[in-house]
Amino acid sequence: MFTLSKLDESEKSKNQDVPVSFGEVTDSSRRGKRGTLAMIFNTFRLFLALIPAIGPVAGFTSLSSNDCKLISLRYFSTIPPRMIESLKAKTDEDDDSEDLLPERDQDWRAFRAKLVMSEKPASSKASATSLPSGGETGDAIVDDSDIDGIGALFCDSTATPATKDTESSHKFSAFTPLDPSQWAYDSGKVIEQGAVILGGVEQDFGFGLRQQYFHKAVILVLDHDEKSFTKGIILNRPSNQMMDDEINEGVKWRVWFGGDVQGLDSILPDIVCLHSLKSEDAKECSVSVMKDIQWTSFTNAKKLVQRGIASGPEDFWLFAGYAGWGPRQLAGELDRKSWYMCATDSQTLLKELARQSSGVDPRDAGLETWELLMEMIGRGETARQSKGKFDDLVLKEWGRANLLFKGGEYEDAGIARNPLWGTSGGAIPSGAVDNLMKEVAQMAIAEDISEGTLLRASSAERSPFLLQKQEFHKSLVLVILDDDKCTVGVMLNHAATKGCEFRSTLGEVSVIPLRYGGDYAVKGQSPLLWLHCDDNLRDSGVGTPFGKNTEGKVCKCSQEQAQEAISKKIAKATDFLVISGVCVWPKLGGSLATEVKRGIFEIVPESNIEGVFGTLQKQKVLSFLNLSDNIELAHAAWERSGDANKSALDDKVLTLGIGEGYDEDDDSVVFNSDKKVSELADDAKRKWIATFLLGQPTI
Repeated sequence: MFTLSKLDESEKSKNQDVPVSFGEVTDSSRRGKRGTLAMIFNTFRLFLALIPAIGPVAGFTSLSSNDCKLISLRYFSTIPPRMIESLKAKTDEDDDSEDLLPERDQDWRAFRAKLVMSEKPASSKASATSLPSGGETGDAIVDDSDIDGIGALFCDSTATPATKDTESSHKFSAFTPLDPSQWAYDSGKVIEQGAVILGGVEQDFGFGLRQQYFHKAVILVLDHDEKSFTKGIILNRPSNQMMDDEINEGVKWRVWFGGDVQGLDSILPDIVCLHSLKSEDAKECSVSVMKDIQWTSFTNAKKLVQRGIASGPEDFWLFAGYAGWGPRQLAGELDRKSWYMCATDSQTLLKELARQSSGVDPRDAGLETWELLMEMIGRGETARQSKGKFDDLVLKEWGRANLLFKGGEYEDAGIARNPLWGTSGGAIPSGAVDNLMKEVAQMAIAEDISEGTLLRASSAERSPFLLQKQEFHKSLVLVILDDDKCTVGVMLNHAATKGCEFRSTLGEVSVIPLRYGGDYAVKGQSPLLWLHCDDNLRDSGVGTPFGKNTEGKVCKCSQEQAQEAISKKIAKATDFLVISGVCVWPKLGGSLATEVKRGIFEIVPESNIEGVFGTLQKQKVLSFLNLSDNIELAHAAWERSGDANKSALDDKVLTLGIGEGYDEDDDSVVFNSDKKVSELADDAKRKWIATFLLGQPTI
């Protein structure tokens, strides 16, 4: 017998507002729907009018009209929707005059939107995208019959030129043609179920280097309790991955990336199916998020299809994973401008979900949906200023690596994930046989990894360190310890902002940069590692080679040995590299030897080591003024470490592309752009250095 699983009552109750008791209704309140609600509406207007007058008394020295509106909105947003419904129910038997509130089957948020938008000054210009089809730009007019408040959407206060508005209108009309039933506005810091969180672009440290999936994300809040937890799903990250259906034969479900918590790669994935089904059976096994949008479990969704209540997977959007915030965490991130809060109607979201379901390439990562909502809430200029910049490009690469799957919708275009590079991205190289032979050769070479081995990061055109661990891009790593538990190495090419000072017997002062070697420290050993690659110093007994190789090029020494050699003038301060911190590769779960086998790192020929050290020794203590010079020297050292006889074509990774304006013979550029992926990886490394070593993420 077919049964639907009824969602837990506690789960449903969390998403319902507590009924409000209004006590005895007085005669004056029995004036009909419009009279009662008009009184509330007029009180709200009076409150707006009085704030500037009472502000100085309350300690506010300066309040703009927008401040007043936001204060009033914040107050009004606390009124539960049940209160509005109760007021309407109490007056249903009265006159048939025009309602101020929407009908019962409309979104109660539309009433609040009406209040907010009606306070917009009549002289301000309405966004072109907010006008009904065929409308003309001009002064915003508030129509009392406009129940949803679409007569005037918020717009940028700085967007005054008509040409810019017209241009924006043409652009965004290709996304979702707005009609009078659609609305959206910036809701300040009001967090509630059904609200939409938009990824911010004004914070100092964005999502370009970490958690790229949050950049320009559109997140629907499914549940919110400021004292415990906030849960949302990302609406603009469709993938081409399909899930099988064991109940309905031959049916497949498209997967959307919902967030980084409990995704498909976790032991217990959290799967949510959004839908807008109106049948009572569907509603009974679902949780309402807002008008016309509900969610249910994947199991229930499959049963609804089996029973014929839903026509198929096309009636649902399946999200794997979610985004979560602890108590007050999201509020703090709003203060740092990491996000913007948006209130919008269900039709706007449903139309965007439908649009993304019909052939949108996952490599575009849903940027158009974010841009549309930013335009609707009056932040269009901010959206335009950030378009096509570093974070956008890296997000597209994240989409390419994580939303495109072998066997998916775009497999015929030659797109697939590279098993050699895991989640870091990359396409399967052409010439499978040749690559297999190279991998076998690398496996043999990897056995030679030992203390004193110098490694260089992959020379592949699509860097394995674009999306994560950007510090390893074009890095040089010296192995200093290798046992049965782990391999320990240090990066040589990252000069930091601190230096080591040497003073000669004649009072001459020399300063060499302290170098970032990694995130860890070796317990019981000196925090600084002193290295040189000078035969004369080694012959003079300054330092010893690593491991058992007494003829090794690189030697380690103590600070006292280095100081003594400098004072005796048998060495200069620049002959030494001073490293702080180490990198660790456990033998279980991904050893360094395994990464060499996979081509993530390559062994540097011993004949190149001396030249590498000579180039790195030219770097200075890191500063804003020499940032570019230091990076250029690091890249030169990396280039010098490579095999000069190796053909550049050996590492070239080619696939076919799709999409308008995309070169289908060249996958060396970011999707739908002219930015080389290799250059983007260089930019990512520069941004990492500026952020974590220099402390200036915005340069």
